[in-house]
Amino acid sequence: MARRIRWQILIASISSLLVLALMGYLAVTRASVARPLAGGDYIEGVVGIPQQLNPLIADPATDPVAADLQALIFAGLTRTGPDGLPAPALAESWTIDETGTVYTFTLRSGLTWHDGAPVSVDDVLFTLRTVQGPAFAGDQNVAAVWRTVLIDRAGERSVRCRLEAPFAPFLRLTGFPILPSHLLRDIPPEQWASLPFSRIPVGAGPYQLVEIDATHALLRANARYFGPRPFLDTIELRFFETEQAAFAALTRGDIQGMAFSGASSLASMNLPRGLARHVALLDNLTVLTFNLRSGPLTDLGLRRALAGGLDKDALIAQALNNQVVRLDTPVLHGWWAEAPDVVWYPADPERAAATLDSLGYALGSDGIRARDGQPLALSLITDGSPARVAVAEEIARQFGAIGVRIDVEQVEPAELQRRLEGHDFTLALHGWQRLGADPDIYELWHSSQAARGRNYAGLEDATIDDLLAGARRTSDIADRAAAYAEFQERWVELAPSIVLYQPLLVHVAVADLGGLATPAPDEAPATQLIIGREGRFAGVNRWYLRSAREIRGDLRQNP
Repeated sequence: MARRIRWQILIASISSLLVLALMGYLAVTRASVARPLAGGDYIEGVVGIPQQLNPLIADPATDPVAADLQALIFAGLTRTGPDGLPAPALAESWTIDETGTVYTFTLRSGLTWHDGAPVSVDDVLFTLRTVQGPAFAGDQNVAAVWRTVLIDRAGERSVRCRLEAPFAPFLRLTGFPILPSHLLRDIPPEQWASLPFSRIPVGAGPYQLVEIDATHALLRANARYFGPRPFLDTIELRFFETEQAAFAALTRGDIQGMAFSGASSLASMNLPRGLARHVALLDNLTVLTFNLRSGPLTDLGLRRALAGGLDKDALIAQALNNQVVRLDTPVLHGWWAEAPDVVWYPADPERAAATLDSLGYALGSDGIRARDGQPLALSLITDGSPARVAVAEEIARQFGAIGVRIDVEQVEPAELQRRLEGHDFTLALHGWQRLGADPDIYELWHSSQAARGRNYAGLEDATIDDLLAGARRTSDIADRAAAYAEFQERWVELAPSIVLYQPLLVHVAVADLGGLATPAPDEAPATQLIIGREGRFAGVNRWYLRSAREIRGDLRQNP
């Protein structure tokens, strides 16, 4: 009996010790945080090979790997902050005069290029004046704005930009990479592509390119960086021909991360142990554009019937496996101007059919509606990408269910663009990319852009014109947000097109890589908006592979 009691006491004591140890472990781990440590080498796989690393003669829209490298190598006067608003970069501060037309930027003191030369006002003037000139080969929409700006020196460390009129989105353009004038100014632009600079460029960003060939690019942390020094010693971008090849390298452990579109077939794959998925919204959208200039879609009633006859959620599930985020207005999720209370037409095929009946479109024996002997048949053009074709076919299926025949025509991307610009379509399924951090969508919907701009639908509405123009004239965020909320309400009322969805960027990396946004549960919506695919590197100087645990300062003992 005594022996059994002693065994029971021993077992109870051991159990108590184990419970206390577990409770202590949980208390320490829950009350501790990872403190990043310097060191470590990170390798990320990318699809493609950069064509041109000089931002003045490269277009990031057509050279995404170059854009990735440029995001690591260069810095602009400003950058986009986590809240989507402009934040200091090479410029430590700026002022806007009372007219809203004069911006004065003051550079940080002690700035240097990767080669040790000082960054000066001359570099800013050289870069921005080149953007204004004919040699600039980047985004011509950016160049068009800069060409209306007078840029001059305002002091030893200051640059003044004079605008023709108030333009609230101007600061989104001041993130353009600043280049070293001492390496380029004495060489004709037509020779820039063959310079050593265009192969191993010199910037002032967080990483310096030290090696590049057909297989990889190696970058080393910039010890002279104006911000907090990056924790990672090196970042290597390894080039692959396909996403599948990069993913295979990731699963083998040859690389530590990669990024791909949420619509990719990789998005739904289970990740091997030790990898984490980080999902962010991209500044792109896909839209079904109506041509409002002529034909049946000039009828608001028909447009509203089509709006209610399309179930976006079912479309996204059926055609895209829920790997994008539904969008109901041209204002992106993640923009500070988003108005979540604005409601799109609910999907209601029966009501849509009744509306078509009231408009005189009678359902024929063949299942197609007609009015005055003319069948309700609409052509839809889109490019031949598998995702777009799948979406177009689902649109055709859903509209067919309410008696509207959709004839899908696949065309080459260049032909799609030509027909959009020439207004040669009835319906067009296409996207707008790289919309930026500011919600200014004047170029997409103001009537002045209907003839030669990107208002492909041809929308002309005085209320929308006033709202979009007014939102450009004031720098007050609250006033701008109110204008964009009213714009969204009016836009939904007019139903000039059907905005469908916003894509996602999936960034998969080893779980040890800290400093990225915390991975969300699979069912949680993405909330972070990144500007371009290269936007995933916006906070790269905070990434780390090495860390130490330290106790939080508020750890307390019970009295």
